[in-house]
Amino acid sequence: MKYVPATVILYAALSMNWLMAQGKENDVPAAPIPIARLSQPIVFDGIPDEEAWQMVPAFPMVMLMPVPGKEPTEASMVKAAYDDEFFYLSCDLHYKDIRQLRAIGKKRDYSERSSCFFGFILDTFNDRENAVVFYTNPHGLRLDATIKNDCENEDSDFNSSWNTFWNVRTHITEKGWSAEFRIPFSSLRFQATEGMTSMGILIMRWNPAKPEMATFPAVSPRLGSAQWRPSLSQEISFEGLQPRRPLYITPYLLTGLSQLNELNTAGTAYGMQSTPKLDAGGDLKYSLTNNLTLDVTVNTDFAQVEADDQKINLTRYSLYFPEKRVFFMEKADVFDFPFLDGSNLFYSRRIGLHEGNAVRIYGGTRITGRVNRWDVGLLNMQTASFREHPGENFGAIRLKRNVLNPYSYAGAMVTSRLGADGSWNLAYGLDGQFRAGGDEYFTVRMAQSFEDAGGGGPFDMAPVRLLLQWQRRSLVGLGYDVTYHWAGEGYNPGIGFERKRQFHGPAASVMYGWWPGANSFLMYHRLGFSGHYFLNTTTGVHETTNASVDWHFNAKALYGGSFTVNWYQENLQHTLILGNNQASVPAGAYSFAHATAGFSTSVARDLSASFSATTGRFFDGWRMSFYAGPKLKIGSDYDVGLTYYLDFVEFGDRDMRFTNHIIGFKGLMTLTTQTSLAAFIQYNTAIDRVVANLRFRLNPREGNDLYIVYDEGLNTDINRLDPSLPRSAGRTVLLKYTYTFRL
Repeated sequence: MKYVPATVILYAALSMNWLMAQGKENDVPAAPIPIARLSQPIVFDGIPDEEAWQMVPAFPMVMLMPVPGKEPTEASMVKAAYDDEFFYLSCDLHYKDIRQLRAIGKKRDYSERSSCFFGFILDTFNDRENAVVFYTNPHGLRLDATIKNDCENEDSDFNSSWNTFWNVRTHITEKGWSAEFRIPFSSLRFQATEGMTSMGILIMRWNPAKPEMATFPAVSPRLGSAQWRPSLSQEISFEGLQPRRPLYITPYLLTGLSQLNELNTAGTAYGMQSTPKLDAGGDLKYSLTNNLTLDVTVNTDFAQVEADDQKINLTRYSLYFPEKRVFFMEKADVFDFPFLDGSNLFYSRRIGLHEGNAVRIYGGTRITGRVNRWDVGLLNMQTASFREHPGENFGAIRLKRNVLNPYSYAGAMVTSRLGADGSWNLAYGLDGQFRAGGDEYFTVRMAQSFEDAGGGGPFDMAPVRLLLQWQRRSLVGLGYDVTYHWAGEGYNPGIGFERKRQFHGPAASVMYGWWPGANSFLMYHRLGFSGHYFLNTTTGVHETTNASVDWHFNAKALYGGSFTVNWYQENLQHTLILGNNQASVPAGAYSFAHATAGFSTSVARDLSASFSATTGRFFDGWRMSFYAGPKLKIGSDYDVGLTYYLDFVEFGDRDMRFTNHIIGFKGLMTLTTQTSLAAFIQYNTAIDRVVANLRFRLNPREGNDLYIVYDEGLNTDINRLDPSLPRSAGRTVLLKYTYTFRL
């Protein structure tokens, strides 16, 4: 048995003592702004010219970039109001030079920064951590999303796969463009206290021609992704909200054909096996209360989901693939319990997937929302058996609530995975994030797992995962992050993901950032140092040490770059397999260093690109990796993009080497805001295969969709095995139709 190291207890105790002493020094929030109730109806046409709008005060916009705090160079008239059923927000956006108006993209949830955009986030529970997003461009496209964890990491905390029922209208004039948003209160989760409802709002206008971003309220650039952060929002209030609680029922019908080339029983040749598909199922959504939602799914299907990106693993850690299935991405913030680098107590890709194969999901239920001061999430899903793998039941319960101040919380989570063969896995976690004042945050997370294979008692550290983290979350001036990790050898979360197993040790980073001001071509740059030192929790043997120094910059013209030098000391206890079984590194101790440089052109241009290159020593050999990602917007209706990955690894002393290429193409055609045709094609030399995914979508209104999906895998080297492989590994053609009934 292994028990909590004394240094960990001391770290936690000292941190909590200091925290409790400082936590009372909270920022004083701005007084809430009451939103005007409409006294007269408005015409929902994208033109806010009615008398009712004239009586509503406007929000003052302030520049966020390129020079924070300045008066915006373009006039914006932004107003908000409500009635018994809807929240309305309108804008009238002017341009001194109308040629700077850029209307690019019409697809649902399109978000390329080469187009003008306007929208807002709503922190509907006013918890300063989570929010929903509503945006549009001059074409009137709809972009909605959810934000979790105060958008600390935009790549993982911003979820654009969430969709809800709302509408927007836009109008282009010779002076600019205008928009009217209409959000049903029945599409929002919120809490009323004595007839009053408080939310947070953060409004943003983006003009790529300048490029310029303006917000309300004024926000500080010291935090990254400031325009998405609920903690920086302005509190607003509503009186007497009593929205309807409609019932949404969304059945689907799916038909198509699946073809797979399989080796015959004699093992002499491949034959195409065709399987027709006909299936049905559906989802149900009902608001149990204003702030609590029930979702039920039956025979859950994900035929329309985009394929995963091809990846080559050159590390000793597991690859992380993000969730892309809409049912699991909706309200994913509620079930989040992260341990950094993708590791999480809850990882929804464990449900309905087994060794890369889709497993039928019979169905399940989910309840999310708020009960009094508690954020609540309950999930239960049932899957079918797959080959030798038994059917399983997956469960999760998540609770969180604010403590100490509006920026701090404490929570708990329980997960279960029960197999039809009698196997079981249970895990629980306790966590908290505490703001100690200013940008100082302390985070603690602990989880423990139990399973039928056996385990220790409640104080045994073998099945425990622990994270203690102190941060100064500031991109301007001094910022830092000091973290202690513990992952016991017996820790195995049944519905979780662990990028690295059975290790412990400290990790730290320190950075200093500058916002040079109006006279510099640079908008922002920073210098940073980071490192970690990890030991194996079972043997106590040193495993890995890393130290790095990096410089990162962004120019006001929206190009940017970085340069990083990494040094590693690795102690491999077992042979490390690289790529697609293409090379190996023997057990032993290694010390090596390499450098990485990256550059991105302006994302506001029709033609943009990003590049990165890594070169240097790699264990007892050498590596060179290169990435290029050009993108081109053709008019307002067409997007094309290429991705190219090159990895060359050589171990000269052992006469071992390999080269991998991954080439990808993404194409998008959106002739209207209701139709889209997307293509995603990848060629991976490591597996000698081309993978193609084409998706057509017709979306005449929210909840009503027609998908046509084509998938195929093509072998490029058919003679690499005996007997020769067929050119097509298999293909699928599917048609899926959904229709939502609102009762």
